[in-house]
Amino acid sequence: LTGTPQYVLWLTDVIRPHLGDNVLEIGAGIGNLSARLMSRRFAYCATESDDVYLHTLENRFLRTPNVSVRRLRVDADDDFRQLPATFDTVLLANVLELTKDDAALLRRTRAVLQSDGKLVLLLPGIPALFGTLDKTLGHHRRYSVAGLRKLLDENGFRLETTHQLNRFGVAGWFLYSRILRSSRINKIFLKLFDKSVWFVRLVDRFVPWPGVNLVVRS
Repeated sequence: LTGTPQYVLWLTDVIRPHLGDNVLEIGAGIGNLSARLMSRRFAYCATESDDVYLHTLENRFLRTPNVSVRRLRVDADDDFRQLPATFDTVLLANVLELTKDDAALLRRTRAVLQSDGKLVLLLPGIPALFGTLDKTLGHHRRYSVAGLRKLLDENGFRLETTHQLNRFGVAGWFLYSRILRSSRINKIFLKLFDKSVWFVRLVDRFVPWPGVNLVVRS
């Protein structure tokens, strides 16, 4: 995401309306999304397990009093037990697909949410696109809406809204990941795509197939 600032802006514009006043972001990375999503009007807790990412987050939000940074391992029950169950929103952005046991992570997430709290997910869509790019990124899977609804239902959530994102990117992802079997997308291609995001945003909803990414609230 670092090389596609306009696409990140698009993602945050879609995600931001679903956030409440007390947000927990699991797997915040270096804070590319966090920095755009946090607002001084609400509390934001950015978590990571990687030491380098944690250090980066702490430096990035050093002078942002309403943002806290803490260590959280997605597969560690003890880490989740130490969190207060006071969050009205939990955000998992490009995290659920990285875990071997996505159901277990959803159950841990449910435990730290208020009873009426919301889970917001950013996920890779269209299982048929799964290929070399996904493997390089550490993905275990991509999600369909039907499969995700079943997964959420079985683990204490109910799918409320879905937003298909970047339908135009399906051809590019299929080309690089399934046909060329590349481990990365060419930087020039990424820059050209990012410069065209303004147009893609305008026409994306009229394209009659699913998107590369899913934004889900439950």
